[in-house]
Amino acid sequence: MTATPDLAPGPKMTAGITMLRRTGATQVQIRYSDDEQPVIWMAVAGYPGDRWETAASLDPERAVLRLCEQLIDGGQCTHCRRPAGFEPDALESMPADRAFCWYQWDPELAVFRRGCEGETPAGPNRAERRRRK
Repeated sequence: MTATPDLAPGPKMTAGITMLRRTGATQVQIRYSDDEQPVIWMAVAGYPGDRWETAASLDPERAVLRLCEQLIDGGQCTHCRRPAGFEPDALESMPADRAFCWYQWDPELAVFRRGCEGETPAGPNRAERRRRK
């Protein structure tokens, strides 16, 4: 085994760890295994009730982002109640923007922002609720 590599998280990895905490993680760990090549990085999130979730990649940032995607995709946004999705890259628009609440990378603020930001906390605005009836 070699010496522990220097892990200097970038802004996207830091924002990913913040997202994991927003899913209820009480602890987040970054681990690696260099027993064989290639070196594998793992992101591990611990939750109450001794529940653990993990994802792996060839670099630590991608491991964290994969774990975010694994935990958020298919969930429900607590703000707008739409199905949630996680996109680690900044894209102009996402498929089915109105049907899903996409958490996307905002490079200007260096955070993952939810698609419903700016809407009312209780869900879609009045006009949207009227259209649904």
